[in-house]
Amino acid sequence: MEQVPEEKDEMTRPDKPSRHSMIMRGIVTPIFGLLAVTAIVLGILNGTVWKPSAHVDAHARTKAAYVVTDPGVLPLVDNRVTMRVDAASTGTAASADQNSQKPTVCMALTTAKDAAGWTAGHDVARVRGLDDWQTLSVGRDTSPGKAVKSDPGVAFQDSDMWKQVTCSDSSVSMSLKTDDPQAVLLVAVSQGSPSLGLEMLWERDKLPNFAMPFYFAGGLLALLAVLSATVFAMDPVKRRKQTEPEQETEEPPEVSVIQALGSAILPGLGNRHSPASGRRLRHARGQARQGDPGPPPRPPVVIDPRNRNLVADQQEDGDRRADDESSTRVISSQEMASYLARLAHEGEEERP
Repeated sequence: MEQVPEEKDEMTRPDKPSRHSMIMRGIVTPIFGLLAVTAIVLGILNGTVWKPSAHVDAHARTKAAYVVTDPGVLPLVDNRVTMRVDAASTGTAASADQNSQKPTVCMALTTAKDAAGWTAGHDVARVRGLDDWQTLSVGRDTSPGKAVKSDPGVAFQDSDMWKQVTCSDSSVSMSLKTDDPQAVLLVAVSQGSPSLGLEMLWERDKLPNFAMPFYFAGGLLALLAVLSATVFAMDPVKRRKQTEPEQETEEPPEVSVIQALGSAILPGLGNRHSPASGRRLRHARGQARQGDPGPPPRPPVVIDPRNRNLVADQQEDGDRRADDESSTRVISSQEMASYLARLAHEGEEERP
């Protein structure tokens, strides 16, 4: 009795969404939508405002007489690199001739072994890499060993140890395109230890695409939001109701063991069905669709084949067929003539 009002409420409000549907559409879907918008916005920012620059310009200063880049520093960002060195004079006001004379700065492309041989025993500033995208990492140390110059009177620019060399007053620059991780640049200043300004510039051909992962995540989250508002929000009961008409098929009637054996012994026996049974079956299915439960189903009849004698059944069937044949046998003409003659003789005897 207590369930009747609840059933009436459900009947009067059939379109009311369930709790599962309200949670999926009211909570889960907005969360996925907000995450999708956030991922797409982050992708746009990484593709525009936060996009990595194709130009990397890093600076540093040192007072060493020699500057050497460590192996692997030149192709650190890209294979195209430009290095610039600016030297400032350290002369005093007392020596006007020294102030007017500018230091000579030379830069050479060589190997780490040849650079170590030229700078052995001297104070060297080493460019080790990047502290950040604008600052070079520079350390100072003294090269071990003894100088291996072939001739102490040979000038830096005249040595045959360099692959490429250039010299200039106060400042010098060299542009390279190399993928050799063992290639280094050696910078030498001819006079004193002036303050050197170092600058390395890389030009990148291929920029890292940080926006694509955010775009992919945004698309996936948007798809999940759509599925949460449609498929995932549908009640399991409604999904079953929608699939029931498609799955409804006529089921063949069950065949007992005796019927199977009888159809095997007498072919065609198992194919005889009453049309009334088919009409009753269709009528019962129509009542089930309309909500009428109909009469209660009959309990199933269990047939035990062990209680039947198949040989005796076959013999009874043979005797029954023989009786039917004898009862329906056709009378011959001789039997008919003798019967009529006997009938006529009995009629004559009865006359006076």
